[in-house]
Amino acid sequence: MTDRIPGVMADTCIRLFGRGEAFDSEGFAGFFTDTPVYHFGNAEPCLNKGEIFDSVENFFGAVAALYHDIRNVWEDGDTVFVEMDVMYWRKDGTSVTLPCSDIFRFNGNKIEELRIYMDANPIFDPSLPVGKKASVYTISRGKRAVQPGIMRRYFTEHAEGVYRAANGYPPKWSIAGPRWPLT
Repeated sequence: MTDRIPGVMADTCIRLFGRGEAFDSEGFAGFFTDTPVYHFGNAEPCLNKGEIFDSVENFFGAVAALYHDIRNVWEDGDTVFVEMDVMYWRKDGTSVTLPCSDIFRFNGNKIEELRIYMDANPIFDPSLPVGKKASVYTISRGKRAVQPGIMRRYFTEHAEGVYRAANGYPPKWSIAGPRWPLT
C-alpha cells in the first residue's frame, strides 16, 4: 500500500463520473491503467481501454442523460467504495433512478479495476418496477452521509469540471433530461 493524500482517489472517481455525465467515452477510458478490469452489472467485463471505450460509447448512445447522486464515499488503501443513486433520462423523455454501488481499485493514480453493482435493466425496459425505497443506506440510516449535489458542484466549482463544461464537455443533464443549469 502506498501513502496517499486522503481524498485524491475519491476526487478521481468524481472526475471519472464527470466524463460519464458529459458522455466523453475517450476521457472516461483514459482514467484506466493499460490492463484494466471494467465490469458493469451482469455484462461481459472489459479488459482493455478499447473495450471500455466501446462499452461506454454504446451505453451513452442509449440514454439522453445521466446523473450520479453520490451518497457515501470511502477510501481504504488502494480502494474507493461509492454508494449512490444514478438517475437516467431515457430518449423517450421518461426517467428512472437506480441504486448503485461501485468499487474502484487503483494502481498509482490510475483505475485498475471498476466494478459497478447495479441492475440496469429498468433503464431499457420501463415496465420493470423500481421500488420507491430502493435505496437505503445503512451507515446513515437512510439519510445522506455526504452533502448532496457533488456532481453538480463538480461542473460549477471544480476547476477541471468548469473548464470541461465550458470547452465542449458539458454534462448531458444540462442540455437533455432535466436541463439543470450550470450556475
